[in-house]
Amino acid sequence: MSAVKLAGSFRDRGHEIYFAAHPEGRIFSELNLLGIKTISVRLLRNFDPFSSMKLRSVIRKNDIDVLHVHMSRDLVHAYFASSMMKKRPIIILQKQVSSKVSKKDLFHRLIYSRVDKIFVLSNFLCENILNTCPVDEKKIIVIPGGINTDLYSVDQSETIKLRAELGIPQNSLVIGAIARIDRAKGFTELVTAFAGLPESMGETRLVIVGEPTFGEENYSSELHELVRSLGLTDLVIFAGFRSDIPRLFSMFDIFALPSYEEAFGYVYIEAMAAGLPVIATNSGGAPDIISDGETGFLIPPKNVESLRDVLIKLLSDHQLRKSFGARGKKKVDDNFSESEILQKYEDEYYSLLT
Repeated sequence: MSAVKLAGSFRDRGHEIYFAAHPEGRIFSELNLLGIKTISVRLLRNFDPFSSMKLRSVIRKNDIDVLHVHMSRDLVHAYFASSMMKKRPIIILQKQVSSKVSKKDLFHRLIYSRVDKIFVLSNFLCENILNTCPVDEKKIIVIPGGINTDLYSVDQSETIKLRAELGIPQNSLVIGAIARIDRAKGFTELVTAFAGLPESMGETRLVIVGEPTFGEENYSSELHELVRSLGLTDLVIFAGFRSDIPRLFSMFDIFALPSYEEAFGYVYIEAMAAGLPVIATNSGGAPDIISDGETGFLIPPKNVESLRDVLIKLLSDHQLRKSFGARGKKKVDDNFSESEILQKYEDEYYSLLT
């Protein structure tokens, strides 16, 4: 979906965008809604000469300058589609998830040799791709994710409506977490830490927003059972899937998502843009976003005690929450605004084309 968002943003900036995607995927319908030119290509995991030939035809017909690939597996198609072309498009690989498998065999050396530039979202991903893929470090550039910061300035009246809608007392302090319901997001540790908060924290609620990842439905049931067994049914609210994410942040006082590892963590930027202090783990891409002790806290993964301690610190200190939130908002404005990030992409494109 980040590829769809990027395509829409570039289209709005006046570029001519073509998006090749599998016709039966959710992405295809999203592209049609946005009015982006789509090409039906059944990109498969393994080599598929018919898809590669179709992609080559699209490149030639539309005089494509840049072929921006968002999944490593699609490099195979990009390689064969651009082979033997007199005017070969620039090929850029966007890495948004880490790889657990080494790809330094002869086949992958051949495929990756055709890549002109690799964009990664975080220093963590930069290190990961160097360790697992046959790439030249000079070809890698870190370009973080960006957001439209204007979306996260929400009127206070919306906060009141949302709290009433979810049955949360207006005077309660609210800890929020937004992510797909997946064990690796650290929800078990978050609920357990919440259960250990002292009574002096007063009227505090935990709101979990999201739906289970495909295949994680059993974990979702397990998480609900944990909440029941700890006697937290009235204090932990499962809000399910929501499309009004910017509004939801306005309802929180603290954002906490202790994922075991995030390749980047867009949701942390969103929380900071909304002026919230953020709690995350000191793994993956989170340290690129959160300044420990300045805009939030970074704790060890799976550490319930550390998580509970920082929750108590923030819940008991309004001024600390306010100062962390203000610094976080400024950091997002300075480093993660969508317009600035898009300009970085454009600058890289043009540098390769000249």
